[in-house]
Amino acid sequence: MPEATASGADAGGSARSREHNQGNQGRTYTVEQKAAVLRIRKCKPTAFYDILGLETVRTSCSDSDIKKAYRKQSLLTHPDKNGHEHADEAFKMVSRAFGILGDKEKKEKYDKFGTDPDSRFESARAQNPFSGFGSRQAAAGGGGGGGGGRGGGGWEEEMSPEEMFARFFGGGGGPFGGGFGGPQFVFNFGGGPGIRVHQFGGGVPRARPREAQGGAPQQQEQFGLQTFLGLLPILLFFILPLLSSIFSGGSSTPATPRMVYDQAQAPFTEGRTTPNLNVKYFVIPSEVASYSKSKLAQLDRTAEINLVRHLRNECENEALYKRQLRENAVGWFYQDPDKMAAAEAYKMPSCERLETMGVSR
Repeated sequence: MPEATASGADAGGSARSREHNQGNQGRTYTVEQKAAVLRIRKCKPTAFYDILGLETVRTSCSDSDIKKAYRKQSLLTHPDKNGHEHADEAFKMVSRAFGILGDKEKKEKYDKFGTDPDSRFESARAQNPFSGFGSRQAAAGGGGGGGGGRGGGGWEEEMSPEEMFARFFGGGGGPFGGGFGGPQFVFNFGGGPGIRVHQFGGGVPRARPREAQGGAPQQQEQFGLQTFLGLLPILLFFILPLLSSIFSGGSSTPATPRMVYDQAQAPFTEGRTTPNLNVKYFVIPSEVASYSKSKLAQLDRTAEINLVRHLRNECENEALYKRQLRENAVGWFYQDPDKMAAAEAYKMPSCERLETMGVSR
């Protein structure tokens, strides 16, 4: 595949950019990686759906779609994999977009007002009926206390794009994984009578020397609470399905009938056709015997949506695997022609079927 070599830090860039790009000098990037960087940098800073490639489905995309889009774009623009000189900037924009759209409350605010929910000035202006007057006052007073940019300060403000990437792919805690990885270090500065003790890191606060003797029961209580909170997701995982089966009356009939596509397989013998793509699918006759005409039409649309969603997921997995094969074929000093040939010969049946049906990937 065609490749290009990153040019390193821009001579006219800031000192911070030059320092950060030192690790990217000599790295390569693919045509696809370059196209992703250029596309993202053309987006407005607050065009979060466009940055993640979800602009066309912004009204219907789910949380799963947002996470998949972030996974794809972050892998394409991560500076450790992409040697393009602007990959770092694109990666930060992708992380910022996911920080907003991945948070339910912030996503609702963004969908409602169209502005950055972390900007206190923008949020206030969107909700304030006297926004014009407020803008003039802010201009006259030098910005006031609201401040543009990224005010408000959620966890996204404190989490760097690298931390978000690591936690999303299983490297740490927060909303994407378990507790913070690595050992817990505690550093105490100060001490003694009348001097404040500052602690950095550590799971449980360290008691001061004069409180060490009487603080053991309190620490045990805190440890017990943390243990319970750690086990709570596991308990809910087993209890919620049990409660759901109890209150549902033990019914085993699925909300949507089971189905297979293209060819009938016993007991899926009753054939139907999707409305737009004309794909044949088959269901169990007894599961749709009581369906009305309108309900059968809805079932046809559901079958088509499920098929396209499944093919897109499989196509994405196939594309990621093929990209991995290509990366494995490019060594440190030379390219392995046999591995590259195997990567190029790798078939992607789900992607091919989407193209045949005229559906975008």
